[in-house]
Amino acid sequence: MNSPARHPTELWKSSAWQSQAESWVSQVLATFNIEQTGPVSEPRIRFWSVQLTIPTDHGKLWFKENNPGQFQEASIVAALAEIAPDRVVTPLAIEPTRGWLISPDHGATLATLASTDYALWARVVADFAELQQQTAQHGQRLTDAGLASLDPAIAGNFVSNQLLLHAGLPEEHPLHLNAEQADSIYASVPAIESAAAQLNTLGVPLSLEHNDLHPNNAFIPGSSTDPLRFFDFGDSYWAHPFSSLYVPLGVMKENWETGYDDARIRRVFSAYLERWTSYAPLPELRKALEPALQLGRLNRYASWLRLLIHADDESMLTYGPHALQYLRTITDPVL
Repeated sequence: MNSPARHPTELWKSSAWQSQAESWVSQVLATFNIEQTGPVSEPRIRFWSVQLTIPTDHGKLWFKENNPGQFQEASIVAALAEIAPDRVVTPLAIEPTRGWLISPDHGATLATLASTDYALWARVVADFAELQQQTAQHGQRLTDAGLASLDPAIAGNFVSNQLLLHAGLPEEHPLHLNAEQADSIYASVPAIESAAAQLNTLGVPLSLEHNDLHPNNAFIPGSSTDPLRFFDFGDSYWAHPFSSLYVPLGVMKENWETGYDDARIRRVFSAYLERWTSYAPLPELRKALEPALQLGRLNRYASWLRLLIHADDESMLTYGPHALQYLRTITDPVL
C-alpha cells in the first residue's frame, strides 16, 4: 500500500527537503560565480509557500517554493521577466518542475512607507495598470507558462460547478455547503453572468490579474521615474484587469478605517482607470468597477481553493471558511 501524500508544510520541515533545496541553491550560485557568505536562513513556512534567504557577495537572495496549487509561479515570473523586464523582479534561476525560484532582493517594499498616503497607492495601481497593458497581448505566452484563466465569460458556469463540489463534501468538512447555502449561491449566477456581460461591453482586454496587489508586493524604485517592480504572482490569473483593485480596496478601507466614499480611495481608483481611457470614457470605466470587484471576489476564492486542496488539517480549518465566504458573498455590493 502506498503511504499517504505528505502535506507541503510537513515536507518543508524535513531535513531531506532542506538539503535538496540548499543543494540546488549551491548549484545556482556556482553557475553565476556568486559566493555564499553565511548560512541559509531557517525556512519561513506558511501552508501556501516556504521561503529561504541566502546571504551572498552579491547581496541577499530569496528562495521560494509554493504550495503545489501555485507551483506555476516560477514559470509565470520567468515569462513576465521576458515580457516586462523593468516591471517585475527577474528571477536569477527557476526549477519549473519543482516550482523553485531564486530572486534578488531589491531592498525595502512600498509597505515601509506611510500607509495613509493615497499617492503611494495611486502609484501602485497606476504602475500595475501599465504592466497589465504590456501583458495584455501575451495571453498565450503566460498561459503556456501556467497562468490559469478566470475569464468573466465562464464565471457563472464556474460557480455552478464549484457548488457541486462543496455540496458533495461531508457535513463536517470546512468547505461543505448545505443545500440551502448552495441554492442561495446558485440563485446569484444570473447576477454573476450579468456582471461579466457588463464588463465585456467595455472592450477592455483580459490581462494579468495580480489577485493580491498591495504595497508589500512592490519594491521602492531606485528613482522617482523608475517603474515599480512587482512580485508575488502565485495568486494571479488571466482575468479582467480591473479585478486587481479588489485587494487594494479592502486594504485601504481597513487601514484607513473608511469606505469607498473616502476621497483618497476615489483618487486612487481614478489614477488606475485613467490608464484605460483609450477603451472608454472615464465615467463608463467607473461603472465597470462594481462588476469587476465582484468578480475579484471570485478570483480570491479560486486562489484559496487551489491552495486548500493541498492543505494540512489545521490550515483547512483556519482558511476553508474564509475561502467560502468569498463565494457566499460574491454578488454582495462592494462599493
